[in-house]
Amino acid sequence: MSRRGKLVVVGVVVLLAALGGGYLLLTNRTSDSPPPAALDPAPSTTTGEATGSTQAQGDGTASPDGTWKVSQDGSSFVGYRVKEQLAFLNSPNEAVGRTTAVTGTMEVAGDTVEKVRIEADLTQLRSDEDRRDNAIRQRGLESERFPTATLELAEPIKLAATPTEGEDVRGQGTGRLTVHGVTREVDLDLQGRWTGETIQVAGQLPVQMRDFQIEPPRFGPVVSTEDSATIELNLVFERA
Repeated sequence: MSRRGKLVVVGVVVLLAALGGGYLLLTNRTSDSPPPAALDPAPSTTTGEATGSTQAQGDGTASPDGTWKVSQDGSSFVGYRVKEQLAFLNSPNEAVGRTTAVTGTMEVAGDTVEKVRIEADLTQLRSDEDRRDNAIRQRGLESERFPTATLELAEPIKLAATPTEGEDVRGQGTGRLTVHGVTREVDLDLQGRWTGETIQVAGQLPVQMRDFQIEPPRFGPVVSTEDSATIELNLVFERA
């Protein structure tokens, strides 16, 4: 074989290897998605002792009663999870984007969550793909035009029992979600845990993008995006 022929063969092999590597990278993207928002693993033991930030009830026992605010230590986030179809792939990819620019308050009284209002800066949403992040600033979510998402309770949430320090609780109710300049009522099904110093709340809110007048965006290798999406919450509150 001539020297030119050998160079052509080598070039083809290199090209195939590059394409194959890119294909494997794309096919493994879904497995690289972060897990859904959830409560941190429960501590193996709890002391049950009141801390300096723990509110006391009239009988002197510890209580989460009072006003709480979202901690600004970077542990809280609001985000999205959606299926998108990439070119040359048979199965959809799971796209996940999150922002830690979250503020808000929560009021607790006994076995009732009285009020919650959360605000998230959507211009700070980050995923594993810069092209996706840039695309939704101008299309779809249009975060440059509608930079803030809010979630507040439509009515108080009654818990099954008064929260006990270190124990997981479940809260179900109705909220008002505002995204893309549109407000809709959404069903809330959240998990929470009071540790004495903090309250963590986590969960997922299924939504349809068309309900918020959002056109599922396309960019680069993305040929389509499902209308169904999930809003994820992982919020850590501290005493206000």
